[in-house]
Amino acid sequence: MATVGLLIRCEQSFGQIQKLKNALAVTQDSVTYSRILIALAQKYQNRQLDTCFQYLNMARGVTKRIGFKWGEAEVYRGLGGYYAYRDNSYLSFRFYLDALKLYRELKDSTGMTLVNIKLGVYQHYQGQHSEAEGYIKQALAMAMHMRNDSVMSAVMANYFFIYRNDTAHQALASRYLANAYQLAMKGGHTRMIIYSGLLKADEIYDQGDTALAVAKVKELVRIAMKKGFLYHALYGYAQLADYAIQAHSADSVIYQKEVIRLGLEGGYREIVLPVVAKFYRFYELRHQTKEADYYADLMADITELYEQSRSQGEQDYMDYYLQGKQLRQLQLQHDFQQQQLDRKALEARSRYLVIVCLIVLLILLILLLLDLNRSHRSSRKNADSLREMNKYISEQNALLRTHDDFKNKLISLIAHDFRSPLIQIIEITAYLQQGAFSVQEAAILFKRLENNAENTLQIFENILRWIRTQLSGFIYQPVPCTPAALIKEAMNAMKEEILERQVQISVQVPADLQVLADKEMLQFVHRNLLHNAVKFSPERGTIAITAGIDKEMVTINIADEGTGISTDMLDHLFEYRPENKGTKPSKGGAGLALIICKDFMDKMGGIIVAENHADKGCSFSYTLPCSKN
Repeated sequence: MATVGLLIRCEQSFGQIQKLKNALAVTQDSVTYSRILIALAQKYQNRQLDTCFQYLNMARGVTKRIGFKWGEAEVYRGLGGYYAYRDNSYLSFRFYLDALKLYRELKDSTGMTLVNIKLGVYQHYQGQHSEAEGYIKQALAMAMHMRNDSVMSAVMANYFFIYRNDTAHQALASRYLANAYQLAMKGGHTRMIIYSGLLKADEIYDQGDTALAVAKVKELVRIAMKKGFLYHALYGYAQLADYAIQAHSADSVIYQKEVIRLGLEGGYREIVLPVVAKFYRFYELRHQTKEADYYADLMADITELYEQSRSQGEQDYMDYYLQGKQLRQLQLQHDFQQQQLDRKALEARSRYLVIVCLIVLLILLILLLLDLNRSHRSSRKNADSLREMNKYISEQNALLRTHDDFKNKLISLIAHDFRSPLIQIIEITAYLQQGAFSVQEAAILFKRLENNAENTLQIFENILRWIRTQLSGFIYQPVPCTPAALIKEAMNAMKEEILERQVQISVQVPADLQVLADKEMLQFVHRNLLHNAVKFSPERGTIAITAGIDKEMVTINIADEGTGISTDMLDHLFEYRPENKGTKPSKGGAGLALIICKDFMDKMGGIIVAENHADKGCSFSYTLPCSKN
């Protein structure tokens, strides 16, 4: 089935050549015209080398005239292949380098990959193995990156061609050849199928299966002839001739004559010249004059045509000659500059002794300066040590003051929050001991006593929590809190005080409104603000608790109808100031409780403010982030 597919593609390939020729006759656009010429040259490179050269010359003129850089690069690559078939490795190498230069300017990965592998083949067979390896690695890397099956197939097949007899690379080369053949079959690239198949036949022959190798080569030669790939057919007959020679078979003569015939027909004259010379010596030794003369004339014709081919590249030789001349001029300039440098070196040596003396004096001066610098640094080091010590002492003093302030704040807080409830408990207990109340009144007092005890316990827990926030290691973890529910809870704890003063509290806070806060910290704020509002409200006064939302922040406002806050106290209401002599203490410690409220708000990322009303009373409000829930 694979053979049938190849034959079908052969018919299609001949049709493509005719279509290209038809398009060439009617094309008006110069770029398209040059592309068709290049395509025809590529089609004929493995079919008829002289025709290929004609198309390349035409394309070279057009691309140069219109400045078509990609076309020039393709022409140079084609000429590199042409002169490789012409056995002119120098010109082949030159044109491949020119093509590579243009491909790099154009950033054409396909062109660079194909030229790099050809340069690798050239350098390898020139014995420049390190240079060859560099080109081959570049070609492989670029081919792997592009994922182009036809390019990858060509690179891998050429890798096998280079390293098939190298034991260090033989295993990898064999795998690459198998991959090249599979990629060629997958993409339907007939020329690469034949080429990789011929290489595979050589591998089979080296493994000892001569019959299979011969059969495979014959089949591929038949397909190459059907398609018109004369070079591949020639290559296949050369393989068959080598197999026959090693087997001492008379068929080798038939195969070698086919090589000569295809070489002359396809224009690959220089390739078959060694075979022609071999036949000439063979018949001359046997004194078969007629046959010897035929091959002698054939050798002369091939040699003459070879010289003509070389003369066609004379301009390229001239270019290289001019480049060589420029290199020689550069070499002369280099030699002249080297002489000048030598003369200056002699003059420099004459000044050597003077420089040595100056260096000795300089060293002595440096030693003196180093000694002075060491003394200076020692004094500075002592001064720095003293300054650091003073700084450390200052920091420790500041830390001690901070701890002292914390101690004073804690004592004041405890005095503030425990004095009133404890006094009330003591008074109620005294009344009960005196028996001054009835059973019903005593039950009411017991109830009040129980509430006071619970409130005192709750206050104690709040104080402990506040102390924990002042110590290292506390981590604030906010949770959604409902102000309406917390305010109601705080009001229940102060129920006795509210009833005693007959204060009306209006709570206008949505029940579903939530803020991000620490619940215990926020409840401490609620209790203290409510306590102050009840404490400073007149009897039968009204306390209004409202809520407002601005963007993603929630503000809770607690307003009373009391006497308000003095201006002096309002400016420093939330600031902690130690009570020195002459400083009036805050009444009942309320100021310290507000300072703790401010401290809690700072830790929760909120703010707390106080302001007097125009007519009477004041209001306290805090603002916290709104919960997304």
